[in-house]
Amino acid sequence: MKLKSFFLWSLMIIGAVSCKYDDGELWNKVNDLDGRLTNIESQLTQMNTDITSMGAIVNVLEGNVYITSVTETENGYTIEFSDGKTATITNGTAGKDAPVIGFDKDTDGKYYWTQTIDGQQNWLTDENGNKIPVTGNDAVTPQLKVSTTGYWMISYDNGLTFAEVLDENGNPVKAVGEDGQDGSDGSAGTNGDSWFDNVTYDPSTGILTLIINGETIQLTVVEPTGIPTDAQAGLPPTVNDGDVTFNMPTSISALAVDPSNPKIGRFNLAGIQANGEWLELFGTGEANQNVWVEINGIQKGIKVINGEEVVTRSRAGLPVAKAKADVVFLVDNSGSMNEEANKVAEEIIRYSQKLNQNMDVKFGCVGFSEGGYINGALNITDANTLSEYLNCFTGTSRTKHYGESMANPPADRNDLETKAQPYGRTGGECGGMALHYADENFTFREGSNRFYVLFTDEPNQPRSNAPWSVLTVKQDSEHYNWDASKGVIYTVWSGNPNDPSNYQNWLYSEDPTLFSNYTGGISFETTGSFNVNLDDLPLTGAITQSFIIQFNITPDLTIGGTYDVTITICYPDGTIKSKYTYKGIQFVAAA
Repeated sequence: MKLKSFFLWSLMIIGAVSCKYDDGELWNKVNDLDGRLTNIESQLTQMNTDITSMGAIVNVLEGNVYITSVTETENGYTIEFSDGKTATITNGTAGKDAPVIGFDKDTDGKYYWTQTIDGQQNWLTDENGNKIPVTGNDAVTPQLKVSTTGYWMISYDNGLTFAEVLDENGNPVKAVGEDGQDGSDGSAGTNGDSWFDNVTYDPSTGILTLIINGETIQLTVVEPTGIPTDAQAGLPPTVNDGDVTFNMPTSISALAVDPSNPKIGRFNLAGIQANGEWLELFGTGEANQNVWVEINGIQKGIKVINGEEVVTRSRAGLPVAKAKADVVFLVDNSGSMNEEANKVAEEIIRYSQKLNQNMDVKFGCVGFSEGGYINGALNITDANTLSEYLNCFTGTSRTKHYGESMANPPADRNDLETKAQPYGRTGGECGGMALHYADENFTFREGSNRFYVLFTDEPNQPRSNAPWSVLTVKQDSEHYNWDASKGVIYTVWSGNPNDPSNYQNWLYSEDPTLFSNYTGGISFETTGSFNVNLDDLPLTGAITQSFIIQFNITPDLTIGGTYDVTITICYPDGTIKSKYTYKGIQFVAAA
């Protein structure tokens, strides 16, 4: 080192002047200084390691990452984090004359670096006097070293440049005393090797306790879940607007805690059809990965499964889809539908019973009339109750009632009827009114995909009532009040698509198939007799071919919050590409 060389050169001069000079004491001081500088070098290595480790700890405190494992070492612990980084924590005490680097939370809720000299703590600031953040885009990890003249120096640019550490009076702080000792006053200092006073880990509770510069911090270790970490997620392929080869459905289920593990989140993604085929999706780490998920700008490690209990990827035979689905049938009960109503009811009964055999599906039903009002409703229930409801009727229509003599509790029937009154009358058939009535009053299951099937032979007729317009499900409309977890709408109708006079604008009447176009559903045209087979609707495939996407619940995700979820699908051969962002998806407590 230069400082050592300086003393050796001085020694040579002294020896040349007087051969009789007793140099023993000087050699002792040189050797002592050499040992102290070597000790400081070792101490510096640990100090800078500690600074980096403290930055990782603050990342945990701010919820950016979490601890996945703690391994005991000879002098402390090695900590692994969810972003794949590690930190080494060593018990000990820094030398009393070293500037103690630490961190503290300011009034803005963010953590900034501090330094403590002679018991006086101050913020570390840059050349412009700004506090230096520990995390974030402007984060800096300070580095310490000792100058050739024996003073502490600090860097804020990863070691490119260093400046002297100054005390509260603006004086540089000595790392080596004037007489070769390591105290600033020339006295012998007490050297340690860490600012972590004590570190303990209790594997039975998963609690890591750190005492940093006298302050106790407790952190919980989150054990691996079997889901790939966010650090493993990688970046998705770039999909530009011109690259899209198919449109994804515009609805996913709410984010939810997976019932298999409280540390795992999940959401259901309805089956996706592209190029006439139902897609298979493969998640993080799989050789043929073709789907990536981003939540609020963070790429998530994901596992993709077709149902909670499926362990193979085969689609042969009847698929077993345990992803939840709630299906609501919206049925036009107007006079023009009287003769067809029974056929519609019979097909709904048959179809719901079939879906119920292989899937976790519940059903609801809403009837609406030519007077523009709700005239029947059955809340989310099982297939058998739906069948009983539709088989109990008076006159020619099977949905012109509120469930008389049904299995539903009377209070529930009365409540639905009461809730229908404020919806009033539009003066014409209005599937939009039935749609929003169900959305606003039915008890959908948390974490389920929602699907609607609208049966009508008339345009949607909101009659100047914007809340019932098809525009309420059009994302770029001023009347939009749908969101990405409320559901996809399928339309079965026998209107005349070649007669635009029937549906020109929302002031009077609209094309009902736009409900499907705007939400990623499909329209199915039929004859006036409504001889339909709902198996022909892609709704069946959307439910049976649905996916459950699992991810780790990280500290940045909180129950009750809302998040933007971006899904990118890109097959390895590039033939199938799409990207869609679902905005305002709620994170619910249970699936």
